Amino acid sequence: MSIINRLKGLVNNFEISTKITLGYAACFVILLAVINFVMWLGVMTALYSPAEKTIRFSMNNIQKIFNELEANYNNYDPEDFDGALVTGVVLRVVDERGEVFIDTDKKYPSIEMFYAGLLEDPPIFSDREFEIARIGSALFYCAKMNYTHEGETATLYFFRTITSELKVLDELAKKLIALDILGIIAALFVGRMVSRRVLTPIKIMNDLAREIAFEKMGGRIPLGTADDELNQLAKTLNEMLDRLQGGISKQQKFVSDASHELRTPAAVIKGYIEYIERYGTDDEATLKQNLQVIGSEAQNMQALLENLLFLSRTDQHRQKLNKKILDLDDIVGDVMSKMRTVVKTHTVELVGNPPVKIFGDETTIRQMIRIFLDNAVKYTPEGGSITVNSTVVGDKILLSISDSGIGIAPENLEKIFDRFFRIDSENLVSEANGSGLGLSIAKWIADSHDIKISVDSTLGKGTTFTLTIPAEKISRAPIDNLH
Repeated sequence: MSIINRLKGLVNNFEISTKITLGYAACFVILLAVINFVMWLGVMTALYSPAEKTIRFSMNNIQKIFNELEANYNNYDPEDFDGALVTGVVLRVVDERGEVFIDTDKKYPSIEMFYAGLLEDPPIFSDREFEIARIGSALFYCAKMNYTHEGETATLYFFRTITSELKVLDELAKKLIALDILGIIAALFVGRMVSRRVLTPIKIMNDLAREIAFEKMGGRIPLGTADDELNQLAKTLNEMLDRLQGGISKQQKFVSDASHELRTPAAVIKGYIEYIERYGTDDEATLKQNLQVIGSEAQNMQALLENLLFLSRTDQHRQKLNKKILDLDDIVGDVMSKMRTVVKTHTVELVGNPPVKIFGDETTIRQMIRIFLDNAVKYTPEGGSITVNSTVVGDKILLSISDSGIGIAPENLEKIFDRFFRIDSENLVSEANGSGLGLSIAKWIADSHDIKISVDSTLGKGTTFTLTIPAEKISRAPIDNLH
């Protein structure tokens, strides 16, 4: 495994806060490196450029003096050279025999010493027209020019040292390195503080997630005052926990209620079977009566299980609907005809049923209407009346199912569509006991067809359920001929 892969594996094992700190420090180091490079580039340019400019300026002045000497050589004065030189520039003039006959600073290193320390690779910032030598810790610049008079040639050497500038640069470099080290340490410290502060809400979320259990879901992430991404994430997680807790509470209640509802018929069936086993089957009338009760309870249990399975499919979004264009008047008429055949204890009347088409699933639409009718029969004492009326208002159908039953108390109107909710009354016979799932199923079917349900009820006088059903557009009516 290469070193890079090992480093990657090591970094991957770090905590997020450590990764953020190291990343923050790395960015800071890169920034410092760029700043230092730019500063170094500027300082070095400023260091070498003045030396070159002062030498060139001095050479131009000397050239002017030479031009004047050509016009009046007898008035030569060596001090003229001193005035032409910029401060810091040293001039040495050597004749053809190698003798120095002009030297503005005899303390300067000799020409031989200069060439002994000549740099083969001068700094990149220096002009290639100049020669540079290092003597000890000092750095010297040199430029040459020739002057010929009456057949004799003299060589002029212009020297300038930048030793003092290099010392300043070395001191500056030391201070910059010290500041860089302090800056990196500060970056690590600040990065650690910032990463911990930023990641604190995430740590709280992680700790909370560890504590949450199926039986304990009351914990919530504390929200801050800032409207940043982490606070928005905390709000989203809290809302998710609220929904999850609500769903689990409903599930627990559903399981509890379903267990209770199934326990009753199971206990009745078991009791009657034990009775038969104990007293035998000699009494044919008693046996037949017991078997009828067992069959009735088994039928109730089957109906309950079917309703539970239906609701389970709706909760899991697996209940399929085969929607198509339907004749609502045919469905209502057929359901009411069968209702009159079965129900002999109540007056069942269909007041109005105009022809109208809707778009929906025929099976569930029939089931919904039957649920409201069965509910009306269940909560209406014998001899009462159930009335169904259908009217068309604009692009809507108002289908109302009214009864003269016990009515619904105002405080229960919002609960009647809850699962397993039942209205208990002494006025109801034992056969009126139900599972409390019918209206929940009817509400789901209505919502799946964009049907609005309104309830108008008065205690002791009866209840009216009104279904507002979207009518199918006339332009789609011919499709009805296909089925």
